Amino acid sequence: MSRRAQGPRLYLRKRRVDRRTGRPLPDVWFIRDGEVEIGTGCDRDSLLDAEKALSVYLAAKFRPEAPEAPDRRRDPARIYVAEVLAAYITARAPSLKLDLSTAKAMVNHLTGWWADRLLVDVKRSTCKAYIAFRKKQPDARYKDPEKAPRVSETTASRELDILGGAIDWWNGEDTLTTRPKIWRPKPPPSPRDALTRRQAACLLRAAMGYFRTEDGGWIRRGKSAQANRAHLRRFILIGFYTGTRPGLIPKVLWEESATQAWADLKGGMIYRRGRAEREQRTKKRPIVKLPPRLLAHLRRWRRIDLAKSSQITTVLHHGGEAIAGKIRTGFEGCVADAGLPAEVTPHWMRHTAATWLMEANVDPWQAAGYLGMTRATLEQHYGHHRPTYQASAAESTRRVK
Repeated sequence: MSRRAQGPRLYLRKRRVDRRTGRPLPDVWFIRDGEVEIGTGCDRDSLLDAEKALSVYLAAKFRPEAPEAPDRRRDPARIYVAEVLAAYITARAPSLKLDLSTAKAMVNHLTGWWADRLLVDVKRSTCKAYIAFRKKQPDARYKDPEKAPRVSETTASRELDILGGAIDWWNGEDTLTTRPKIWRPKPPPSPRDALTRRQAACLLRAAMGYFRTEDGGWIRRGKSAQANRAHLRRFILIGFYTGTRPGLIPKVLWEESATQAWADLKGGMIYRRGRAEREQRTKKRPIVKLPPRLLAHLRRWRRIDLAKSSQITTVLHHGGEAIAGKIRTGFEGCVADAGLPAEVTPHWMRHTAATWLMEANVDPWQAAGYLGMTRATLEQHYGHHRPTYQASAAESTRRVK
């Protein structure tokens, strides 16, 4: 006799492990309804918020079968935020710029706080309250919540961007009578910092398994640690040589693709988007010509991968498995072992590549195309690194008497 279905209920998912890092994850409340599981984004101590998320789910599931009022989907006072987020992530997830796991995690965090709120409740005060709430929570990537840093304001703002996108998507389907506006704090100015060539060399050496001692010496870790960072060596070299956005590098395939970035080893190119992918209005992904040294590395890596397994499809992989999500934790370890400031992130590789091109006095039009940014952006943020920067103006002062 088959077991009787228990109906929608909450359960605490325990002892989860991050498949990418192997680190334990915090226990989280989930809604289980038959074979369906929905994350609430609520940790062990947030049972009340999880119960609110369950009540919203139950209300949506057991809504009367009578035809829905035609104007309900246009009235912010009758639409739950959780309903909008659920519809958005289902319909838009495949085409979001974020990877799917990151997008779902953000929606789970949003749902946990906005669960019992309506669209009409989305306003400046509630957005500020959400950011204040998230800034008190530990970063879920860390094993010990007590020692983990708190969620940054930037992360909370990006989550609100997802909420704003969900509202825009809903409004495109059913025009809202009043369209709520998302409030976000002003973003901090980007440092646009770059590493020196010596610092870049230290970072690469750390990816090879070394760590720097307090007296400036280097000690190499064991073979397992060296193997564990093999994908980071590839990540760092591609980042510094091409300036490709760090979120795109793990997606580069060995073979031609219609839907994903890929490396053409015969032509010496990396196609930053698949043959059938459309170019985005922002964050363009043009083809990049590979420098001879990097092309030699890629060909060598391909030979190594083929010798291990013909099933390896991506340039970056960990133990033969494609990298899921962003590369952050491993990169942070390399930064620490290289003795670099903790604020160095993968995006610094792009800043560094742009700075080095300007320092080499490369033509701005060619440099912008190589990096996949507009010439205006390149000159605005990196043009001052050119040896000829303001040369004409400085020369003209010689004629002033």
